[in-house]
Amino acid sequence: MEITSLKKMSSLTFVEKKKIILTGRPTPDLENLTQRKGQKIVRTFQTEWYKKKEWLCGCSQASRLFCFPCLLFSVGSESVWVKEGYGDLNNLPRALLKHEKSTAHIHSQIALKTFGKSRIDTALDEQHRLHVTAHNEKVKANREILKSLIDATSFLAKQELAFRGNDEGNNSINRGNYVELLHLMAEKDDKLAKHLKESTVFVGTSNRIQNDLIEAISDVVRSSIKSDVDAASFVAVEVDETTDANNKAQISAVLRYVNSDCEVKEAFLGFDDVSNDRRAQGISKYVLDVLEKYECAEKLIAQTYDGAAVMASELNGVQAKVKEKVPEATFLHCYAHKLNLVLSQSAKSIPECKVFFKSAEGLSAFFTKSTKRTHLLDEIVKCRIPRASSVRWNSNSRLVQTILQHLPDLHQLFRTMMDNSDEWDGETIAMASGFDLWLSKASTYFLLMVYDGIFNVTDALFRVLQNKAMDIGVCCARVRDTMCALSNQRDQFDSLYDRFEQKKNELKLTDNSRRTQSPRDERRMIYTSVLDNITEQLKARFDNLNELAFLGLVDSKKFSEMSANFDTEKLNSLSKYARFFDQVRLQSDLVGLYCSQLVQGMSPAQLLSFLKDNDLQETVPEATKLLKLVLTIPATTASVERTFSALKRIKTYNRNRMHQDRLSALALISIEKERLMTLQNAANKDDFYNKVINKFVQRDRRMDFIYK
Repeated sequence: MEITSLKKMSSLTFVEKKKIILTGRPTPDLENLTQRKGQKIVRTFQTEWYKKKEWLCGCSQASRLFCFPCLLFSVGSESVWVKEGYGDLNNLPRALLKHEKSTAHIHSQIALKTFGKSRIDTALDEQHRLHVTAHNEKVKANREILKSLIDATSFLAKQELAFRGNDEGNNSINRGNYVELLHLMAEKDDKLAKHLKESTVFVGTSNRIQNDLIEAISDVVRSSIKSDVDAASFVAVEVDETTDANNKAQISAVLRYVNSDCEVKEAFLGFDDVSNDRRAQGISKYVLDVLEKYECAEKLIAQTYDGAAVMASELNGVQAKVKEKVPEATFLHCYAHKLNLVLSQSAKSIPECKVFFKSAEGLSAFFTKSTKRTHLLDEIVKCRIPRASSVRWNSNSRLVQTILQHLPDLHQLFRTMMDNSDEWDGETIAMASGFDLWLSKASTYFLLMVYDGIFNVTDALFRVLQNKAMDIGVCCARVRDTMCALSNQRDQFDSLYDRFEQKKNELKLTDNSRRTQSPRDERRMIYTSVLDNITEQLKARFDNLNELAFLGLVDSKKFSEMSANFDTEKLNSLSKYARFFDQVRLQSDLVGLYCSQLVQGMSPAQLLSFLKDNDLQETVPEATKLLKLVLTIPATTASVERTFSALKRIKTYNRNRMHQDRLSALALISIEKERLMTLQNAANKDDFYNKVINKFVQRDRRMDFIYK
């Protein structure tokens, strides 16, 4: 703050004066304020004088000392402490004491200490005081009404319900969820009822007000996310894209981080329409803009997308362009997508398996095309046949298991159709005969058993990968376990074949093999081909696990082993993130943890929680940082894909004209409803309302919501 601005105090408004006083006196280090004797400096000003005299202030430009109260309130004073400033260090103690005793200084001190406690301008103008009082009472009443509007908006947005109705007029029997909810609330709130009935300036039911309220609430949620991200040590970004009900390309971004409570969080940031530019350049700009908006590019340590070339290409893909800006942003192809590709590609590469799954998918589609067929299915099988999805190949697991479990009932269903052919059209009878024949084949039942065993293993891995709180280390370990389990199944052919032969005889399945080798050898070849294909593809697609060797540094199952022989290779694999760590201190921290019996067997999340609960984070700061890094790295884009489910519920075919900003804000409130409820249920609930109202009134409002 400049001294010249302090001298203009008398010409300022009350609010401006209050701001200056709250800012406080300027206390710069006056390096040029010295006392010389010849060419030698014998005295320099010490900032300790500011502490001794609470009224003392300085000007770095003039290198002089001033009296802060006198500058503000001693108008027209000729005192050196106000006019040109004091600079004689030899006589400073005497001059300070003399000025303190002056009448002008005492009056100025009184004026400063009592400023605002008795406003003369307000006291003299009784009409103005009454006006302010009336205004504030009105503002209080208006804000209470606005709280009800905020509650209604929050409720509908959280529940993903439509706001508007086709006819919102007073004579309509259905004025839309928003208006009807407000009138329902008004039955218990007389003030709200009066407002809705009598208000003409600001009723609060218009589309514009709804949009502003939605935006204000979403802004408060975004601010909460921003605060969390600011406090986080590391951040990872997950991005994916889908098409909405209006055939627009919607991109979704999620930030993953460890919050101040040492919990893994994934925060949804909103949807954006990228229909005009779905190239790597446009999407990478979107990602970098998100990082800039939340000021976290310097903390970015990982980026996770699906395997599409525009996202994953090492030359011109999104991941490569982001790495140009943030070299530490390791790219991870979503593990769930990888596993999906392994299973689908392995099935397509073996002719028998390709035909098998096409037939199984056809069986599912057979029932969905006719309500009459579905009704018979419910009567006889008492179970629906699940639909398989090409993008979620693990859905074939439920399809295979359902057919295997209900195969006799399905036989009965198709034979019932054929026995009552007069009740069915020719296409249905022909298809029923074909499916009955397919289910009667021993080769079909054999593949059902083979894939049932495979899916039992891969489904467990899918469940782990879909858990948003799961850390990358656990996911990598489960991938390795899955590879081992599938390799072990290769040696279990004989036991599986014995069970198959038993079921084959029980169900009287037909074996139409035309090959020269025995059925057992033929099926052994198919069995080993399927398992070998899946295992090899797993190894090929998860070949980057070596890049994450540093995950082994926090594998508590090996703590005892590493306490005796520290693995420096794993520590060296952390070199990509070298700027974040003091590796010498990190090694010391880890060795200290390895020797403790209390942490043996803990997961990284449990270990970090242990350090926090026992106030040990500062004891092993680099190890704490490593745990946060490991927990921040995402294995999948499952959280992003979950946002698409909300998109389908919010932007339906009946609500496809929704503006992009409204869509993104509604999705944010819905997906981050847990965060919103935390803000609403905080100890100081009014703080949430005040933040929303402050955001709301930044737009053009015709009603008073700001206190004077």
